[in-house]
Amino acid sequence: MDAQQTTQIVILGASGDLTSRKLLPGIFKAVRQELFPGKIQLVGVARRPWDDDLFQAHLDEHVPDQRGDEPQAWESFLKSVRYVRTHLDTDDDYKDLRQQLDDLAGERVHRVFYLAIKQDLFLPAVEGMHAHGLLNQSDGYTSRVVVEKPFGNDLHSATALNTALLNMLHEDQVYRIDHYLGKETVQNIIAFRFRNALFEPLWNNKYIETVQITVAEDIGMEGGRGGFYDSAGAMRDIMQNHLLQILSLIAMEPPASLAANDVRNEKVKVLQSLRLPEMSPDAKNHVVRGQYKGYLDEKGVDPASKTETYVAARGFIDNWRWGGVPFLLRTGKELPKRFTSVDVQFRMPPHSLFGAPNDCFLRPNNIRLRIQPHEGIDLGFEVKKPGAGLDMQVVKMDFDYDEHFEEPLVEAYQRLLQDVVNGDQSLFIRSDEVEASWRWIDSLRTVMDDTSVYTYDPQTWGPGAADQLFDECEGRWVKH
Repeated sequence: MDAQQTTQIVILGASGDLTSRKLLPGIFKAVRQELFPGKIQLVGVARRPWDDDLFQAHLDEHVPDQRGDEPQAWESFLKSVRYVRTHLDTDDDYKDLRQQLDDLAGERVHRVFYLAIKQDLFLPAVEGMHAHGLLNQSDGYTSRVVVEKPFGNDLHSATALNTALLNMLHEDQVYRIDHYLGKETVQNIIAFRFRNALFEPLWNNKYIETVQITVAEDIGMEGGRGGFYDSAGAMRDIMQNHLLQILSLIAMEPPASLAANDVRNEKVKVLQSLRLPEMSPDAKNHVVRGQYKGYLDEKGVDPASKTETYVAARGFIDNWRWGGVPFLLRTGKELPKRFTSVDVQFRMPPHSLFGAPNDCFLRPNNIRLRIQPHEGIDLGFEVKKPGAGLDMQVVKMDFDYDEHFEEPLVEAYQRLLQDVVNGDQSLFIRSDEVEASWRWIDSLRTVMDDTSVYTYDPQTWGPGAADQLFDECEGRWVKH
């Protein structure tokens, strides 16, 4: 893009919480750091009876901590933000939106439409914009659409949505966003694996015994999310997207290059290689679901709901690299701590010179990738304690982002918004990725729906039955 060209970022649903908490801060920081390739014009679109001044006042009140040491920069940015009021219910609404956006632009512009709206409005919004030429691309000018999760509710709905969108858009215009992929430590998985000859030769079933991936949340239904959550559950809210995206990066083969399609090709292969839970003869023993006590009393939750607030599963990737290695996936609400991590457990040497050779709990060698909140990497191994004898002790070498780098980590949404404007889809999900992940999730849900719903006390580590997903000598769930 020419440095003199303008990108008009249009947020549909701009009065919502996502805009003030994540999108505006990310755009502002990228503008301040001159990380966009050209000029930016930001336009909020929503139903509320606001004008530019009222929208700017709303953002000034609700966008957290943006004034900082440069209040004038924030005020100048805020004054440039524009607002369009519309209901987007009728053909005339979209015709009027096109006219207002053209008037605000005053020239040919690139466009990014961020759909910060309910899932059932995605398709009508794209249809309306497509009908009135807002998504046309010509003469080097682009038009892109960012779609928030959830992308569908199952394989059937996700496939139908993909088909409908791709009848109006090219794949390179659709940016299916998962904010976890914008986290620095998630991106670092690729660099850690494929830049370091120390680790890549060990990254296979010959040396790795288990892989744990955890997304733990210490909150419940704060913010009135009970109604939404009860229709989704932990499986659709976290496992289908965040957990499986992390798994695909941990397990994928080296891509031919870091180009978007090369990286996504390898991720898709992993997801397609996940053994469907229904195909395992003991499938019911590979998944545990739970509800925290008090969930049924939350506002918006069906008193007879069986929606899971906790789910743990044991999965396998049936390919040459990972055959036989269990991947233990876990997510839950009202757990004691909030963290996301990947724990790679290495096998023991074939003969033990130190300690009992059959000691199931002797597992000193592991790598922990800390994705949040304290981003970093830990390497565990054993050393001999000083003194007589051969007493061993587990020690840790650790790398911490905050301690090593002076500059703060870039927020996920900022990085992803920069990539949308730059046309880089590496950190976005392709249509076949979505469908492959839903295929596995649907199979797991079929198995899970025939299992018991365990209850667990808030601020505990979920149902005790989840520990049975490990074989006798594979350890237990990590508890950072």
